[in-house]
Amino acid sequence: MDIPCGVVAALALWPHKTPGASHAADLARYLASQPALRWPPTVGQVAAVHYLHRPDLIGAAGLLLRWAEEEHDADTLYAVKAVAETALKHGVLLHTGSADPAERSEVDLMSWSIVCLRHGEDRSWLAEHHTPDDATDVLVALAIGDRPPASASVNEPAGGTGGIFRAAAQRLRDHGVDPRDWTWSLQDLDPLAVAGAAVNFLVWDLGPNATVACGNTLSEGDLTGQALAVRARAESRRDALLAGAEQAAGHLRALRALGVLE
Repeated sequence: MDIPCGVVAALALWPHKTPGASHAADLARYLASQPALRWPPTVGQVAAVHYLHRPDLIGAAGLLLRWAEEEHDADTLYAVKAVAETALKHGVLLHTGSADPAERSEVDLMSWSIVCLRHGEDRSWLAEHHTPDDATDVLVALAIGDRPPASASVNEPAGGTGGIFRAAAQRLRDHGVDPRDWTWSLQDLDPLAVAGAAVNFLVWDLGPNATVACGNTLSEGDLTGQALAVRARAESRRDALLAGAEQAAGHLRALRALGVLE
C-alpha cells in the first residue's frame, strides 16, 4: 500500500503557485506524460521541497515516500505510472492543485486513498472507517461555534488521517481565523494513518504548530511532547545539512574564482 498511497501523496504535495483549474489540468497532462522511470525521483524531489520547511512531517510521512529511494523492476515502475495516471485522470489535482489552502482542504484525500486500498479485514481489525466530510463538518460546527478564538489547541488522540482537523481548519477560515495560528496535535496507533495525516497537514497548510505522533494513546498517553522533540531534532539535522551544503557551494565558488575549476 505504501507505493500507490505514496504516489497519491506526492501528487497532493506537488508545489503549486498558480491558482485555477486550468493550471491543474495542464499540470496533470504534463505529469501523465512522464515516463515510468521518472516517478521515483519525482517523488523524492517533491518530498525534498517540503523537507526544507517541515522535516519532521516529511519524516512522519516517510512510510509513504521512502519506496522512491529503492530500486524497482520494470513491472513495479509500470504500476507506479498506472497509479499516477489513474489519480490524475480522476482529478486529484482538482482537489489539491490550488495555491489557496482553503481549496486544498475541501477533502481528506489521504483517508480515501488508505481506506479504499486497505483490505476489509485490516480495516475491521483497526476499526478504521472514513468519517464522511459532512459528519466532521457538523461535529466541528457544534464544537467551535460561530466565534472561534484567534488561537487555541486541538489534540486528537485517535486522529486517523486528520479529518476532524480538516473540518476545523475550514471552519476557522470561514470565520476569518487563520488555522496557522492554532496548535494541532494528532496521534494514532496506525503508522500508515499517521503518515497520511502528515501529508494532509502539509496540504492543508495547518501551520508551524501542527505535529503528528504514532503510538497507543491508551498505554502511552499524550505523545505531543515526543512529537515536538522529534521536530527539534529533525530541524537541527536539516539546518546542519543546509550549512554543509552552503559551505561546499562556497568552496566550489572559490575554486572557480581561482581558475581551478572550469
